[in-house]
Order: sequence, then C-alpha cells, then structure tokens
Amino acid sequence: MLSSEIKNLMKVTFIGSPAVGKTTMLKLLSKDSIDRLYLPTHGFDLKTVKLDDYYLKVWDMGGQRSYFKAYSKDYLLGSDVIFIVSDSTPRNVLNSRELINYATHFVGKECPIIAIANKQDLQKSDGRMSPNRVEDILRVKTYGFTAINPNNRIKLMDIIRKELNQIAIRRRLKEIEL
Repeated sequence: MLSSEIKNLMKVTFIGSPAVGKTTMLKLLSKDSIDRLYLPTHGFDLKTVKLDDYYLKVWDMGGQRSYFKAYSKDYLLGSDVIFIVSDSTPRNVLNSRELINYATHFVGKECPIIAIANKQDLQKSDGRMSPNRVEDILRVKTYGFTAINPNNRIKLMDIIRKELNQIAIRRRLKEIEL
C-alpha cells in the first residue's frame, strides 16, 4: 500500500451475538453472494473493501460468547468504528447493551460505536423492535437495516461513509491542534 492509501485505511469492526447478520453485512459490502443458509463464523472473517478514498479493513467477529470474551480485545483495539449488530429482538438488544459496555473498555472515546437494528423486515411479523426503540435502549446512534436485501448495499455504504467522514474531520481537527 502507498502511504497515501495507508492514511485512508480504516478499521471497521462488526460485533454482535450469533446469527444477527454480521457476515451477511460483510458479504453485502464486498459484493459476495448472500445465501440464506446460516453458517456461524468461527473466529473472524476479514475483508478489504474500497469505499471512495477509504480502504476499509472490515472485521466480522464470530458471536459465540466463549470466543468473544477470550479474543475480542485483540480485534477491537485499533478500530476506527465499531458496529454492534442486533437482530432487533428484545433479548438480543439487551445482549447488545452488554457488548457496548464491554467494547468501551478497549476503545477510546474517539471510536464511535454504532448500532445496526438488523432484520427490520421481520419487525411486524415477530415482534422485533423498531430502530428508534433499539436506540432508546442501547443509547447509541442506531440505523434500521435488512442485510439480506442486496439493494441495501448502498444504504450500508452510506452509513459507513457518514461515520468515516466524521472520523476524518475529527482527525484533521486534532492534527490542527498539534
């Protein structure tokens, strides 16, 4: 990588419980095919995605609790933005609250933690929470989403772009202060 590319290298981390859509979101970003067969991520998956001038190192961490607690610190450190992915069920949203509390121990205040209230297509049929309700509980910025819809790739890229642009502004302001 050239030094100009390294300057625009960003670490994006997806965390959440098992089967909430983290891998589907990674596939959506990298234009991989999305299938409906659930195969749990063991460990992590890592992809590089170009978004405008940014080179994203996107980490998809397996959601199994035993793995997460043992290894997540190593993967959370250095994140530029963390996305907590929830399937929007009440139980999972409460688990996501725990993950947010856990993640804040390893990243600085300059690393935003954003929630994705995934599986919004199931909201009316099985009692999933609305994005606004999820945001009220998690107390972090929350976006509603349906990762299995390939048409949402642009929406996901817009969400990430918006967050990365805010990070870039903060970095430039910090450089000016120095």
